[in-house]
Amino acid sequence: MDLKKESLKLSISVFLALLFTILLIFFPRGGYYGEIPMNLNDGAFPGFQLSLFFEVYRTNITEFFQHIWEHRSLGETMFTQTSVEQEIVRYYPKSLLIIVIGFVISIIFGVLKGIFDYRNTYTKKNLLGNGTTWLFQSIPDFFVVIIAFYLAFYYLPMGLIFSNQNWYSFAAPALLVSIYPTMYVARMTCVSLLNQDGQDYIRTAFAKGFKVKQVINRHILRNSALDLIAHLPTIMMVVISNMLMVEYLTGYAGAGNRMFVALGGRQETVGFGTTSIEAGLVFGYALCFIATVLIVHIVKMILLTKLSQKGV
Repeated sequence: MDLKKESLKLSISVFLALLFTILLIFFPRGGYYGEIPMNLNDGAFPGFQLSLFFEVYRTNITEFFQHIWEHRSLGETMFTQTSVEQEIVRYYPKSLLIIVIGFVISIIFGVLKGIFDYRNTYTKKNLLGNGTTWLFQSIPDFFVVIIAFYLAFYYLPMGLIFSNQNWYSFAAPALLVSIYPTMYVARMTCVSLLNQDGQDYIRTAFAKGFKVKQVINRHILRNSALDLIAHLPTIMMVVISNMLMVEYLTGYAGAGNRMFVALGGRQETVGFGTTSIEAGLVFGYALCFIATVLIVHIVKMILLTKLSQKGV
């Protein structure tokens, strides 16, 4: 593994992610700028002053970073006595707990599900194996969450499951977050195992009298570990994207839910030019999500380097 090349690619990816985040957050909102008054005499239609648009765009970005430089803070929130840093410290650890649990569940049960799918590919149990994997990958995540809400509302004590007042309030969102990435890992593991099936070293292992379980654990799964490790950042990004949606739908008091509020998702006044966002808070949470994916990417690079040195 070429560390210099991977480090360069990682640096470029982080830079582009930050650039896209900044451009998206500080995109000028509202209908008061860039409009040319309508001239009813000549029938002209209101146009858009591109120069004024970019001037507002530039001002939004420069004023924000100027505030960071002068005050060493990302700014205030809608609550005047609460800073962005305080909101991040308050909400992000709750979301990080969901992210970590969902990530671990996805890896462990995804690999086990992938092995089950592989072993039953050519049997009648394939419907429970690859069939269910395909099904949950095809169904939108929000639909799965809605079904879970329906079942909880009619058959389970919903107030106990989705309440923020209980110490285990993270459990239900973490499980919902892990459904799609688990199936993603299962599919990836099954494909990796099938690609090795029938190779010489596999036939040799069976010829020596090893059982299927032993061959999978000692040979096939070890080689498939490289594929799994290479996809760790992707799995983390899937978990984070699911977390944003699940927190909003379940009402979990985490960073995803708070970020939606910061984007103006629950304002009483709705209309063009009336929605305002807490740009500093959105930028702060975006940094946290990018940093989380970056850490996983660095872990991936370290693991791949060690495995390549061992000749795996």
